[in-house]
Amino acid sequence: MRVRVWRNLKALGVVYIQQSVCVAPDTPEVRRKIQQMEKFIQSGGGETFLMEVVQFADRTEEHMVQLFNDQRTREYEEFFGGCDLFLKEIENETKRKNFTFHEVEENETDLGKLKKWYRKIMKRDFFHSPLMLNAKNRLDLCERKLAEFTEQVYRSEGHIEGQIE
Repeated sequence: MRVRVWRNLKALGVVYIQQSVCVAPDTPEVRRKIQQMEKFIQSGGGETFLMEVVQFADRTEEHMVQLFNDQRTREYEEFFGGCDLFLKEIENETKRKNFTFHEVEENETDLGKLKKWYRKIMKRDFFHSPLMLNAKNRLDLCERKLAEFTEQVYRSEGHIEGQIE
Protein backbone atom coordinates (compact mmCIF):
# COMPACT_ATOMS: atom_id res chain seq x y z
CA MET A 1 0.00 0.00 0.00
CA ARG A 2 2.84 2.43 0.82
CA VAL A 3 4.40 2.14 -2.60
CA ARG A 4 1.05 2.74 -4.29
CA VAL A 5 0.44 5.83 -2.17
CA TRP A 6 3.96 7.10 -2.83
CA ARG A 7 3.61 6.56 -6.59
CA ASN A 8 0.26 8.34 -6.71
CA LEU A 9 1.54 11.27 -4.70
CA LYS A 10 4.67 11.59 -6.82
CA ALA A 11 2.50 11.48 -9.96
CA LEU A 12 0.59 14.44 -8.53
CA GLY A 13 3.85 16.35 -8.19
CA VAL A 14 4.04 16.63 -4.40
CA VAL A 15 7.29 17.47 -2.64
CA TYR A 16 8.37 15.37 0.31
CA ILE A 17 9.81 17.51 3.09
CA GLN A 18 10.25 14.56 5.46
CA GLN A 19 9.57 10.85 5.22
CA SER A 20 5.78 10.50 4.99
CA VAL A 21 5.30 14.28 5.04
CA CYS A 22 4.61 15.99 1.77
CA VAL A 23 3.36 19.30 0.43
CA ALA A 24 1.02 19.72 -2.50
CA PRO A 25 -0.50 22.83 -4.08
CA ASP A 26 -4.22 23.26 -3.53
CA THR A 27 -5.70 22.77 -6.98
CA PRO A 28 -9.08 21.12 -7.60
CA GLU A 29 -7.48 18.05 -9.21
CA VAL A 30 -4.84 17.63 -6.50
CA ARG A 31 -7.45 18.08 -3.77
CA ARG A 32 -9.73 15.47 -5.39
CA LYS A 33 -6.95 12.92 -5.80
CA ILE A 34 -5.65 13.43 -2.27
CA GLN A 35 -9.15 12.88 -0.91
CA GLN A 36 -9.33 9.63 -2.88
CA MET A 37 -5.96 8.59 -1.50
CA GLU A 38 -7.06 9.45 2.02
CA LYS A 39 -10.03 7.07 1.63
CA PHE A 40 -7.76 4.38 0.20
CA ILE A 41 -5.29 4.69 3.09
CA GLN A 42 -8.04 4.63 5.70
CA SER A 43 -9.73 1.64 4.07
CA GLY A 44 -6.45 -0.23 4.50
CA GLY A 45 -6.26 0.63 8.19
CA GLY A 46 -3.82 3.51 7.79
CA GLU A 47 -4.01 7.01 9.13
CA THR A 48 -3.81 10.32 7.35
CA PHE A 49 -3.42 13.82 8.62
CA LEU A 50 -4.18 16.58 6.17
CA MET A 51 -3.23 20.08 7.05
CA GLU A 52 -4.25 23.05 4.97
CA VAL A 53 -1.83 25.96 5.01
CA VAL A 54 -3.42 29.21 3.96
CA GLN A 55 -0.13 31.07 3.74
CA PHE A 56 3.50 30.26 4.40
CA ALA A 57 5.95 32.79 5.74
CA ASP A 58 7.59 34.56 2.79
CA ARG A 59 10.92 32.81 3.16
CA THR A 60 9.26 29.42 3.57
CA GLU A 61 7.08 30.00 0.53
CA GLU A 62 10.14 30.86 -1.57
CA HIS A 63 11.85 27.71 -0.32
CA MET A 64 8.78 25.57 -1.13
CA VAL A 65 8.53 26.97 -4.65
CA GLN A 66 12.25 26.27 -5.11
CA LEU A 67 11.74 22.65 -3.95
CA PHE A 68 8.93 22.18 -6.48
CA ASN A 69 10.99 23.79 -9.25
CA ASP A 70 14.05 21.69 -8.38
CA GLN A 71 11.93 18.57 -8.73
CA ARG A 72 10.62 19.75 -12.10
CA THR A 73 14.17 20.61 -13.20
CA ARG A 74 15.20 16.99 -12.64
CA GLU A 75 12.19 15.83 -14.66
CA TYR A 76 12.80 18.28 -17.49
CA GLU A 77 16.47 17.29 -17.67
CA GLU A 78 15.50 13.64 -17.97
CA PHE A 79 12.95 14.63 -20.62
CA PHE A 80 15.69 16.46 -22.55
CA GLY A 81 17.68 13.21 -22.50
CA GLY A 82 14.70 11.38 -24.01
CA CYS A 83 14.40 14.05 -26.70
CA ASP A 84 18.12 13.78 -27.45
CA LEU A 85 17.79 10.01 -27.91
CA PHE A 86 14.83 10.56 -30.24
CA LEU A 87 16.73 13.12 -32.32
CA LYS A 88 19.80 10.85 -32.44
CA GLU A 89 17.61 8.00 -33.72
CA ILE A 90 16.24 10.19 -36.52
CA GLU A 91 19.78 11.33 -37.36
CA ASN A 92 21.10 7.75 -37.42
CA GLU A 93 18.27 6.49 -39.63
CA THR A 94 18.82 9.43 -41.99
CA LYS A 95 22.58 8.77 -42.21
CA ARG A 96 21.86 5.09 -42.95
CA LYS A 97 19.19 6.16 -45.46
CA ASN A 98 16.79 3.82 -43.71
CA PHE A 99 13.75 5.56 -45.16
CA THR A 100 11.01 3.03 -44.47
CA PHE A 101 7.42 3.37 -43.36
CA HIS A 102 8.22 1.09 -40.44
CA GLU A 103 10.76 3.62 -39.17
CA VAL A 104 8.16 6.39 -39.46
CA GLU A 105 5.70 4.35 -37.40
CA GLU A 106 8.34 3.50 -34.80
CA ASN A 107 9.38 7.13 -34.47
CA GLU A 108 5.76 8.32 -34.31
CA THR A 109 5.26 5.96 -31.37
CA ASP A 110 8.36 7.33 -29.67
CA LEU A 111 7.24 10.92 -30.28
CA GLY A 112 3.84 10.03 -28.79
CA LYS A 113 5.63 8.84 -25.65
CA LEU A 114 7.60 12.08 -25.46
CA LYS A 115 4.40 14.12 -25.82
CA LYS A 116 2.73 12.14 -23.04
CA TRP A 117 5.79 12.55 -20.81
CA TYR A 118 5.83 16.30 -21.50
CA ARG A 119 2.11 16.62 -20.59
CA LYS A 120 2.73 14.79 -17.31
CA ILE A 121 5.56 17.12 -16.37
CA MET A 122 3.57 20.20 -17.37
CA LYS A 123 0.67 19.06 -15.21
CA ARG A 124 3.01 18.95 -12.21
CA ASP A 125 4.80 22.20 -13.05
CA PHE A 126 2.72 24.29 -10.67
CA PHE A 127 5.20 27.15 -10.42
CA HIS A 128 6.35 27.31 -14.05
CA SER A 129 9.92 26.10 -13.92
CA PRO A 130 12.40 28.13 -15.96
CA LEU A 131 12.90 25.01 -18.13
CA MET A 132 9.24 24.81 -19.22
CA LEU A 133 9.78 26.80 -22.43
CA ASN A 134 12.96 24.87 -23.27
CA ALA A 135 11.04 21.61 -22.96
CA LYS A 136 8.31 22.83 -25.31
CA ASN A 137 10.92 24.00 -27.81
CA ARG A 138 12.74 20.66 -27.65
CA LEU A 139 9.48 18.76 -28.22
CA ASP A 140 8.67 21.05 -31.16
CA LEU A 141 12.12 20.28 -32.61
CA CYS A 142 11.41 16.55 -32.31
CA GLU A 143 8.13 17.04 -34.16
CA ARG A 144 9.83 19.02 -36.95
CA LYS A 145 12.60 16.44 -37.35
CA LEU A 146 10.06 13.62 -37.57
CA ALA A 147 8.07 15.58 -40.18
CA GLU A 148 11.26 16.07 -42.21
CA PHE A 149 12.13 12.38 -41.88
CA THR A 150 8.60 11.37 -42.88
CA GLU A 151 8.87 13.57 -45.97
CA GLN A 152 12.16 11.85 -46.87
CA VAL A 153 10.51 8.44 -46.46
CA TYR A 154 7.64 9.52 -48.68
CA ARG A 155 10.04 10.77 -51.37
CA SER A 156 12.05 7.56 -51.10
CA GLU A 157 9.28 5.01 -50.80
CA GLY A 158 5.98 6.76 -51.44
CA HIS A 159 6.20 6.91 -55.22
CA ILE A 160 7.25 3.30 -55.70
CA GLU A 161 4.10 1.48 -54.61
CA GLY A 162 1.66 1.93 -57.47
CA GLN A 163 2.96 5.25 -58.80
CA ILE A 164 -0.24 7.15 -57.84
CA GLU A 165 0.22 10.87 -57.26
